[in-house]
Amino acid sequence: MIILASDTSGTSISVALCRSGQILDEILEKTRMQHASRLQPAVNEILERNRLSLQDIDLFATTTGPGSFTGIRIGLAAVMGMAYGTGKEVFGISSLAALAAAVSPEYSVVAPVLDARGGRVYSGVYQNGSSLIAESPREIVTFLELLAAKYSRGEEIIFVGDGSPLIKDHIESPEQSDPLAVSAQRFTFAPGEKNDIRASEVALLAHAAYERGENFLAPHEIRATYGIESAAKRNLNKNKGNKRCLS
Repeated sequence: MIILASDTSGTSISVALCRSGQILDEILEKTRMQHASRLQPAVNEILERNRLSLQDIDLFATTTGPGSFTGIRIGLAAVMGMAYGTGKEVFGISSLAALAAAVSPEYSVVAPVLDARGGRVYSGVYQNGSSLIAESPREIVTFLELLAAKYSRGEEIIFVGDGSPLIKDHIESPEQSDPLAVSAQRFTFAPGEKNDIRASEVALLAHAAYERGENFLAPHEIRATYGIESAAKRNLNKNKGNKRCLS
C-alpha cells in the first residue's frame, strides 16, 4: 500500500509518501497561502525523487479542514483530480486529528487548536488517538473553561497548532481568573515545529485506517469540514438580514 498524503489547510503545504506504514519522504513548505502555485510542484517533486508516478499510488489522503477555506478547496480539488485520473480511492481526516497525532502521548490530553480569528480557535480534544469532544470553533476563554471543568483531576493538557500562542497569551494575561489560574499549571505546549500540520501524520492515519479494514471514499464523496461559514457567506447573510430589517 503506497499512500500519497497532503495538507493545505493552514499557512503551509505538506506532501508525504508512505509505503506499508513507513514514511518514505515528506515536503513541508511555508507558502504564505500560495497553495495553488506550490501544491502540484511539490507533488511532482516528491514523486520524481522517489521514482514513482501517480499510477503507483494506491490511496490519496488529505486533510479536510478546518482551516483556510481557500487552502482546503485547493487541496480537495487536487486530491479528487488525482484520484479520478488514476481510478483510486481517497481518505479524508480532520486537520485537528492530524495535529493531535503528532504529539499524542499515552496518558496526556491533547488539545489541537487552529486560529479561527476574532479571539476564537478551531478546537478539539484527543486522548490515545480518540476524539473526546465535537470539533468546533470556540471563544478561547470558553474553550479553556471547558477544559478546566472537564479535566479537573490533574490531567496534563498539551496544546498544539497555530492557535497555541493565542492560548498561551490568554493564560499569561494579568486578567486571568479562576478556575484558569489553577488549571494553567497543567497546561503545556508542544514544540513550535509541531504546530504545522504534517502530511506524514495524515499518511500514517490513513495507513492505520487501512489496517483496520475501513472503507475508503470515491473521489466525489470526500467533503470539506470548514468549521465556520466563509467571511463572504457571513457578510451575505448579514446583508440579507439588514434588508429584512429595513423592509
